[in-house]
Amino acid sequence: MIQTEESPRLTLSASPLLTRTPLRPALRLAALFAAAAFLVHFLSSLWGAHLGYGFFRDELYFLMCGRHLDWGYVDQPPLVALQARVAEILFGLSPTGIRTFSFLAAGVTVGLTGMLTWQLGGRRSAQLVAMSAILAAPVFLGTGSYLSMNAFEPCFWMGALLAVLRIADGSAGPRAWLVFGLLAGLGIENKHATVFFLAALLAGLLLSPQRRILFTRGCAAGVAVLFLVALPNLLWQWVHHFPTYEFLSAVSRSDKNLRLPPLAFLVEQVNILIFSTAPLWIGGLAWLAFARTARAWRFVAFTYLIFLAMMMAMHAKDYYVAPIYPVLFAAGSAAFAQLTRREWPLVAYGTSFLLGLCFATGPIVLSILPPERYAAYTAVFRLTAPELGRSEKFTSPLPQILSDRFGWPQMVEGFAARLNALPPGERARTGIFCGNYGEASAVNILGPAYGLPPAISGHQNYFYWGWNNYTGESMLTLGKEAKEYTDNYEQVVDLGPFDNPWTMDFEHLHYFWLRHRKRTYAEDWPQLKYWY
Repeated sequence: MIQTEESPRLTLSASPLLTRTPLRPALRLAALFAAAAFLVHFLSSLWGAHLGYGFFRDELYFLMCGRHLDWGYVDQPPLVALQARVAEILFGLSPTGIRTFSFLAAGVTVGLTGMLTWQLGGRRSAQLVAMSAILAAPVFLGTGSYLSMNAFEPCFWMGALLAVLRIADGSAGPRAWLVFGLLAGLGIENKHATVFFLAALLAGLLLSPQRRILFTRGCAAGVAVLFLVALPNLLWQWVHHFPTYEFLSAVSRSDKNLRLPPLAFLVEQVNILIFSTAPLWIGGLAWLAFARTARAWRFVAFTYLIFLAMMMAMHAKDYYVAPIYPVLFAAGSAAFAQLTRREWPLVAYGTSFLLGLCFATGPIVLSILPPERYAAYTAVFRLTAPELGRSEKFTSPLPQILSDRFGWPQMVEGFAARLNALPPGERARTGIFCGNYGEASAVNILGPAYGLPPAISGHQNYFYWGWNNYTGESMLTLGKEAKEYTDNYEQVVDLGPFDNPWTMDFEHLHYFWLRHRKRTYAEDWPQLKYWY
């Protein structure tokens, strides 16, 4: 059936006890919340710049990838680099400017949550609850606050899932599979974790009565579209001997990421979504799994449980599960609305999340507080600032998502001061080598304003970009101790420390002047590959 304004409620043939409210008011409310989410991120980024928060480490790297556009990179598919390049061209080289598309994606995620709630039979007050919960959830605030592939991940996943939900309950025809294929393919071109989500979705459908929708021409067409959209990155991986697999394998064998046991992983799912939302998404999972009115969408419960098990088995970072939660928030809100015909319980619950956004999760996750006041503020909630959102072994005075926005201009200024202090003859032939993509990208993005030469590195995709014809006769670098370089250079001169009180702890280093490399970079470059 096609819904119109004249038919205030649409009864689903697949779920005879479920009705839907008119579409246009639901769309308007979703659009309003999407705009609000965009403004939250946009304004907090502007304020953060005023407080001294700058580019995030990965943003500098993505900008460099955007200046080397390709169909793939060692550690990500191509869409984030394209996002970075287009944002830089349209909005300029500023933290807020390059984040614009990610802010829009954060808004779309919130709006999609509202439309998922509508699809599952929730009225407008239920939409308000679900969208408020997503807007206030720390993990979505964090991933939507900077230029990243993570901001777009729930957009592609939930957009594709919405198409499948509509196919499964009969409210959309076979053409919806084409929408699914396009969004799922773009999801893979955005982040490879989408493959695991799609595998879980396939398994969830096969375990449910809705498996019948898989054996149709429409589904075959959707899968064909998915494959065609994802094909360029697959071919790039093939030509380059699957570097992403090599990179992920190296990380899995290392101690870089924190490995959480199953129970701790589950506890972190509650933490990244804040405790007060747990009844909502857990209730949504139960409703999808057991409610008669949700039987057309039972496969979503299977999908979540299978995906969660995958991530736990692979010792993934806790936030890797996050993009699937909007549908559980939507389901929980729709179920809550079925329990009461009154509006005030729903409005009150949703309002509590918005208050939490203003006074708890917003100040904790976004760049709203001056760094020197951050620890005192989080202590009110009995939180330890360095441990918030921590998923890697590295430590920092603030949560990594905030600490990694400090120190880059000062680091580049330090390189410039030391380069200019060299004798003129040495200065002209001196290059810069960096140990990681953050340092190298800071030099390459911010350094031209100081007259710095390009920086090279063996880290991640910098390995493919090469050594810029440097021989190693005269190089500046950052490192911990001089003895790290004495095997490869005849002379190592300590030029003093780099320090910033808010940067990541492993970035408290010394500048070194390296002279007379014993073997050229061209000879040693394969050994300098660092995929970690």
